[in-house]
Amino acid sequence: MTSGPRVTAKTFWVWTETAAAANPCRIPGVPVDQQFSNYGTSAPAGWLEREYIVDAEDYEGQVDLFGVVNT
Repeated sequence: MTSGPRVTAKTFWVWTETAAAANPCRIPGVPVDQQFSNYGTSAPAGWLEREYIVDAEDYEGQVDLFGVVNT
């Protein structure tokens, strides 16, 4: 695991396309805490700086299926 400065999400952290390119086990849009249970809302600052994570409310990589079906 990573020590050092940490960043806190407004909601929770999800993986990005950049993270998936660096490590295929990291699926874009999937919550980080599914892989690292202690990094749900607080994660290493370096991950954010390298654009491996983004706050879930700011993630734009997936379409909300219920929003499409219910409109």
